[in-house]
Amino acid sequence: GHTRDTMRGFLIMCTMLTTSCLGSTNPKYDGTVRKESDGSFSAYMVPPYKSNHASTIEQLPDGTLVAAWFSGEKEEASGCAIVFATLPANSLQWSKAATLSKRDKYSNQNPVLFWDNTTSILHLFHSQAPAESGESASEIWHLQSADNGKTWTPPAPYFTQHGAFPRNRIIRTLGGGLLFPMYNASNAPAFDNHNYAIMARTDSGLSKWTLSPVEGSADLVQPTVVREKTDLNKLRVFFRDRRASHIYQSTSADDGITWAPPSMTSLPNNNAGIEANVLSDGSFVLVFNPTTKGRNPIAIALSGDNGESWPHQRNLQYGNSVNTGSDNVTGKTDLEFSYPTVLQTADGNIHVMYTYDRETIKYKRVTPNWIKSKE
Repeated sequence: GHTRDTMRGFLIMCTMLTTSCLGSTNPKYDGTVRKESDGSFSAYMVPPYKSNHASTIEQLPDGTLVAAWFSGEKEEASGCAIVFATLPANSLQWSKAATLSKRDKYSNQNPVLFWDNTTSILHLFHSQAPAESGESASEIWHLQSADNGKTWTPPAPYFTQHGAFPRNRIIRTLGGGLLFPMYNASNAPAFDNHNYAIMARTDSGLSKWTLSPVEGSADLVQPTVVREKTDLNKLRVFFRDRRASHIYQSTSADDGITWAPPSMTSLPNNNAGIEANVLSDGSFVLVFNPTTKGRNPIAIALSGDNGESWPHQRNLQYGNSVNTGSDNVTGKTDLEFSYPTVLQTADGNIHVMYTYDRETIKYKRVTPNWIKSKE
C-alpha cells in the first residue's frame, strides 16, 4: 500500500507540474502554422542563427508569402545575415530560412522585400554597415530574384550615401514609379545632427532615384507610407519617434513629391519600428507597440478615416502567452515583440510578422473582425 500511495502522490505531483508548466512551455520554433486559443493562427520561424529581428513580408502572385529578416550572433555582429523563408499558398508550413546575404566583418540588417508586378522580379534591399559601428556608416544593398526567390543575384551596393537605412515597404506611385521610404542615420546639420526621414522616388523602373529629405523630420525615422483610397493623390506617412513619445504622421497631396510638416498622433511610440498598410476596404492597418517604454505588448489597430482615429485596437501579443492581456508566464523580464510587418491577402486575412524575444520571428494571421472583436 505504501508503494502505491507513494506512486499515486508522484503521479499527482507530475500532473500538477505538467499543468503548471503548460503555460510556459516554449512554443515550437518549427515554422508550422497552428490555431491559437485566441482564434488567430500563428507560427514561429525556425531560427537560422542565435538572434533574429526586423522581418519583412511580401506576397507573390500565386499566393505564396515570402519573408526576410536578419539573423546572426546579435544585432550589428560580424556576419549578421539576411535570411529568407516562404509559405506556399494554402500551406501550413513555412520553409526553413535560406541565408541570402552575409559578409564577414559587416552587419546586414533591416531587409525590405518588394515584388515588382511589372517585371515579375522580387527585390530585396537591406542595410549593410561595418560590424559594431552603429548606423552612421550604413549603405543600402540590393539583390533580386527572377524565379520567386529560388535563386538570387549577388548582393551589391545600391544607395551608397552613408547613413542610409531602410525599414518599411516600397509603394507604387500613380505614374507607375516607386516610392521607397527610408531614413538617414548620419545626423546631418540640416536636421540638428539628428536622424531624419527620406523619400526615395523613381519614375521608371529602378534606374534613377531622387532622394528627398522630409522637412521637419529630425528624430523621425522608419517612415511607413499608405495611399488613401478616398483620394488617390493623397499619401499618409507614419514615423517612429526617436524620442519615444508618439507616432508622428504627415500627408502628401501630390503623390509623395512634397510633404506637410510632421505632426504628433494620439498613438504612443517607444522608439521602435511600426508598419502600416491599406486593407481592401480602404481602412488603414497599423502594427505598433502601444507604449513608450519597452517592447511589450505589440498591438494591431484599424482606422476607417485615413489614420485620423484608431477606434479598433487589439494586442497581438502581451507577455509570452498567446492570450492577449495575460501575464508574463515565463518569468522573463524585458520581453520583446517588435518591428512588425503587415499585409492583407485577397481572402481578407491580415498577415503580421514580428520579432519574438529576438529568439525567432513570429507569424500571426488575423482578420479585421478579430481586431474589432477585442477579446
